[in-house]
Amino acid sequence: MLKSVGIIAEYNPFHNGHKYQIDMAKKQTNADLAVVIMSGNWVQRGQPAILDKWTRAQMALKNGADMVIELPIKSAVQPADIFAKHAVNILTELGCNYLSFGSENPNLDFDSLKDLKLDDSNNFKDYSKSYPELIQELIKKKTGQVIDQPNDILALNYYIANRNNNNAMQLVPIKRIESQHHAKELNENSQYTSASSIRSKLINNDLGEISHYIPNMLSDNQLDNVVTWDDFWPLLKYKIITTDVDELSQIYQMSEGLQYRLKKYIVQADSFEEFLDLIKTKRYTYPRLQRLLVYTLLNWKQNDSASKEYVRILGFNKLGRSYLKQVKDNLSIPLVAKVNKNLSENELELDVTAGRLYGNVHSQEQDFGKVPIIYNF
Repeated sequence: MLKSVGIIAEYNPFHNGHKYQIDMAKKQTNADLAVVIMSGNWVQRGQPAILDKWTRAQMALKNGADMVIELPIKSAVQPADIFAKHAVNILTELGCNYLSFGSENPNLDFDSLKDLKLDDSNNFKDYSKSYPELIQELIKKKTGQVIDQPNDILALNYYIANRNNNNAMQLVPIKRIESQHHAKELNENSQYTSASSIRSKLINNDLGEISHYIPNMLSDNQLDNVVTWDDFWPLLKYKIITTDVDELSQIYQMSEGLQYRLKKYIVQADSFEEFLDLIKTKRYTYPRLQRLLVYTLLNWKQNDSASKEYVRILGFNKLGRSYLKQVKDNLSIPLVAKVNKNLSENELELDVTAGRLYGNVHSQEQDFGKVPIIYNF
């Protein structure tokens, strides 16, 4: 029986730090293969992925991943707790023995956090602060621990989600090499740098400057078709202007009168960045608002919020294919290798819509006619 280590990722884009994590996860667990579940064309913070899901899956397969699964958009573009819950559920469905993740503080005492009630609204009634700030205060008050780095917050949510599963995986935190998660400048003194700094160079087409940080880099023509929120700005603006307030109020997570704020400021903004700054309040983080704008763009309604889990294969190598044969008969959720009309109108409807929007600016089909990448190393 093949043993696997699961990794939850976005690879936005893939870089040396990600390869290091895969290599260390395999080494520390002695697993036969790494199964990666990856956000598709829209990522957790409410942004379009800088490169499409197929390009990012190929990069992962070239650098140590043995199977890449797409995390459905209803799970991917969510707060950390929901993102973690569904990603962990799918890896558990796939029979992964271990769950590995990057962490600034891999020695955190997760067991001391097991009784925290992060879903209890009574803990979060200070509306002058953002939800992440309130969570950090609660953790510090109850345990004395400071958890304020993005990967540690995700790690906590992975722990909680895994704890709640009947077939819990063994957790394997990996110390992150570079800790400036959102640093905009390349780390010129190391082979490791933040994904944010690489995205900045990709947007400016400075491919020569990032080759040092991306292992087994793909060809330039695969890296020069980048996508940002600016590509969707005209469509988003049209959508908000032409949608009345009552209909906007039906959008998933549209609360506390945010629809009025969108309507007020959309006519004043000349760019996506300016619009985001105009609608920002102390109560809502930028990722929270960006996710809301993804929901608006996709016409994602309140009653669409329930995530339908499935296993969507983006690619695998020989080991990954063997593992899939080993586990597929035990799956209790659908296995999807190719999108068809029935799936596009049911389980994958929102994913296909998101793919069509992304493909419209990317100029490449994202779902129909696409089959899993078979990587032969």
